[in-house]
Amino acid sequence: MEEVNGTTIYWLISIGLMIGYVVWLFMGKRCMNLTGNLIGGVTGAVIIGICAIYMNLVGPLVYASIGSVAFLFLVNIFSTKVEHSDHAQTT
Repeated sequence: MEEVNGTTIYWLISIGLMIGYVVWLFMGKRCMNLTGNLIGGVTGAVIIGICAIYMNLVGPLVYASIGSVAFLFLVNIFSTKVEHSDHAQTT
């Protein structure tokens, strides 16, 4: 049985950082910036991983990675990015 300690938190943060970076690589400029994806990945992994540990689920790191991807999916879908055009209006 897993428990919440420093090593588990380290692995949850590491998984969140890796998934945030991979999502940023795949999405490119269509989503949030790198910092936002890293923070979102860590947030999703830590929250879901700790919940999986407290619910005594087998493989909390797997649940953390799935939760991180789901959290980043939702955040990137609902983030608004304003496109600036280079065309100047002449009046």
